Amino acid sequence: MVLPANIFRAYDIRGVYGKDLTPDVVAVIGGALSNFEHGDYCVCHDTRFSSPVLARALASGLAGAGSDVVDSGAGPIGMAIYASKHLNYHVAYITASHLPPEWNGIKLFRPGGEPICLGDIERIRSIAERGVSWASVGSSGTLRVREVLPEYFDFLHSIGKHSGGLRVLVDCGNGATSMVVPKLLRDLGYQVFTVNCDVDPRFPVRGSEPTLENTMYMSSLVREFKADLGVSFDGDGDRVIFFDETGSPLTPEQAAIVMLHSLGKAEVAVNVECSSIVDRAVAEMGGRVVRVPVGRIFMILDAVKSGAELGVESSGHFVTYRGVNLDDGIVSLLFMLEAVEKLGGPLSKYRVPMPPVKKVKLEVPDEEKFRIVDALKSKYTAEYDRVTTIDGVRVDVDRGWFLVRASNTEPVIRITIEAENAEELANLERKVLRDISELLKRKNK
Repeated sequence: MVLPANIFRAYDIRGVYGKDLTPDVVAVIGGALSNFEHGDYCVCHDTRFSSPVLARALASGLAGAGSDVVDSGAGPIGMAIYASKHLNYHVAYITASHLPPEWNGIKLFRPGGEPICLGDIERIRSIAERGVSWASVGSSGTLRVREVLPEYFDFLHSIGKHSGGLRVLVDCGNGATSMVVPKLLRDLGYQVFTVNCDVDPRFPVRGSEPTLENTMYMSSLVREFKADLGVSFDGDGDRVIFFDETGSPLTPEQAAIVMLHSLGKAEVAVNVECSSIVDRAVAEMGGRVVRVPVGRIFMILDAVKSGAELGVESSGHFVTYRGVNLDDGIVSLLFMLEAVEKLGGPLSKYRVPMPPVKKVKLEVPDEEKFRIVDALKSKYTAEYDRVTTIDGVRVDVDRGWFLVRASNTEPVIRITIEAENAEELANLERKVLRDISELLKRKNK
């Protein structure tokens, strides 16, 4: 069966429901997944309109190719990760995360919480297009229901710390965390105020992605309810934004440092785009920073491999420490609340200022972008002492740093620059743009 090539991404499978992602396509993907890795599967889903139908199609495909399947219904992505890491299932979770309502997709995990991604996604596609080996009559897998959500809730309750009455404003964005977070926090003794905590697959208020622009209402609501902490989730609950008691949003790096105040000395995984404020905070506490490529998958894989106590992604994903769970915004919230309780006093007191940052997007032809980044790697490795080349090239200097990366999906080079002040920022920007311009001119001669 020829499948739409665009739905197979590096980290997941994703497309528009009814256009490229249909029940028949998903059933074939389920069969291919079973051929790729036979085992006991848990199929569950977020709260989108199309998710239950696609989950049933995927489960049918898995069972039709011989795998035993439990259907665990709707819940946040943390439930899926819990089923993988703590119940030892292969997991297929139907979600489009922060994308609009018409989109949907599949995130895959091996037992233990390791994501199935990158080359493995292509192998699944290859099996599907080559032809699934369906089970013979009488040898199909079983399909039964197992309610994992109550088990996941009990797990969260067991790791959450009982509060002395901290006030929390929760914005679930009408997504899957609405099924868990308000009740969980109330059971733990928090004073909970809610906004957008009714499940609504249309995501009518702000969409499913929590950005600084579309969560601006949280600033005034945090102050209105005199909340000690505010939190906004994306559609399936793997991304989160925190707000201090003044209503100011914390960057992922600032939030990670608050958690570190509670954690102390630790190994911390951060992507190459994260601010140097994390490096300084970790060093002051006697810990160690490990840089990973941009993308939540790399942070998760590093945490599985190295056992880092904390991971932070510049897009708002966290890997929480102690091996409790992976890339689960609800667990991240529990540990943030624990840190705030331990530290005492207002959250804003522990907010480390962010240095000036600038992001530049340069349109560069596909055939040129990787050549230019490779040339910069060679040039900067010869010029500077602190150079990281695991994802593009990052150069750390005395008063800042810059990162140059080629986009994998667009004819674009992305530049991120951070410096102690606006003057240093401008100096670094001029240097990087000049270097890229010279490399482009050489090609055109």
